[in-house]
Amino acid sequence: MKPQSEEDPLARALAELPAVPLDPARADVVRRSARAALIAEGARPRPLARLSLAWSAVILPGVLLSSGAVYVWVAVQKIGQIYG
Repeated sequence: MKPQSEEDPLARALAELPAVPLDPARADVVRRSARAALIAEGARPRPLARLSLAWSAVILPGVLLSSGAVYVWVAVQKIGQIYG
């Protein structure tokens, strides 16, 4: 087992908990329910994760494409003014 970090308050609090005697069947039930709770919590999307996904999938490409289109349009107009 790896040594616990002194800076991690959760690990320190868990290390301070007293040992609870459980029979193997009950320990297995507790382990399974804890694992299911962790998986359910991890599967729930977070608002910032949604915002990050929206930014990288929709907003940033839209900003880049629109600014590129505006740049090309202005460049074509200026070239037309200069040479036209």
